[in-house]
Amino acid sequence: MGNICKNTITVVGMQDPPETFLRRLSKVMFDIDLDDPKIELWGDHNDGQDPQTWYRTLAEKYQKEGYAARYRILYIKKPYERFGVSVPCFYVETKNSPPVAELLTASKAFPEKVFHVDWVILEDGPTGELVVQNGEVTENVERCKSWYLFDNLCHPIASLLPAQMPFTLAQHAQLRFEDAIQALGDISQILDDPRFTHSPYQPLRNAPKTGEVQKTLQALQKQVQETAGMLDFEGVFLETFVGQPIRKDALDATTVDISEENLSLDTVL
Repeated sequence: MGNICKNTITVVGMQDPPETFLRRLSKVMFDIDLDDPKIELWGDHNDGQDPQTWYRTLAEKYQKEGYAARYRILYIKKPYERFGVSVPCFYVETKNSPPVAELLTASKAFPEKVFHVDWVILEDGPTGELVVQNGEVTENVERCKSWYLFDNLCHPIASLLPAQMPFTLAQHAQLRFEDAIQALGDISQILDDPRFTHSPYQPLRNAPKTGEVQKTLQALQKQVQETAGMLDFEGVFLETFVGQPIRKDALDATTVDISEENLSLDTVL
């Protein structure tokens, strides 16, 4: 029996209803017709299950219990939502590794879409993310990370998904600030974890300093969270410049729209 790989697939650029695309994606990735599945592949025909209601039963179980009962069966997951943008997500469990070959096939069938996959192999990892578009893996990161106490500290990972989203520079700045808040939270969580507080090494720690660090982190988290509510990067990181260019001798004065993101250092100095 192989290890379970849990995969969350986010599809950017999808216009179809999730229920419709789910079935198209299942056929392309796994050659499984969810409306007429061959349930004997999973041995479920011996249980007297009806193929016409088989997937609906599995989907209801997944929504209720949060895990898949069968390999290679896609389910609709809560969408990724940020800054008013909502992107459909799907969940599937595979054996031993993420379904990279299947995703490459899907991206060829749907070249206008971007597939982002967040995956983890139970129980001991690794974990990672990858981005697939038009039959190619365009970004990929893998870390030796699972559920161990110091994994978030030693093997941090920044999500590849925001870069695929139609966010402004100001919104990207807000997300990076939230990453900093999350990093503080990860450290505080370690200090509060029973594996830390009841560790056999606990008597060897500097108890006064540990307590001081905890209080400082809590105060810093509170301060940063309060500051986050006051931060607004709109008008600071500019998506376009309208009217006069940044430097008249570097840019044509008739330029109307200039993306700050694409400007070189020579342009703005």
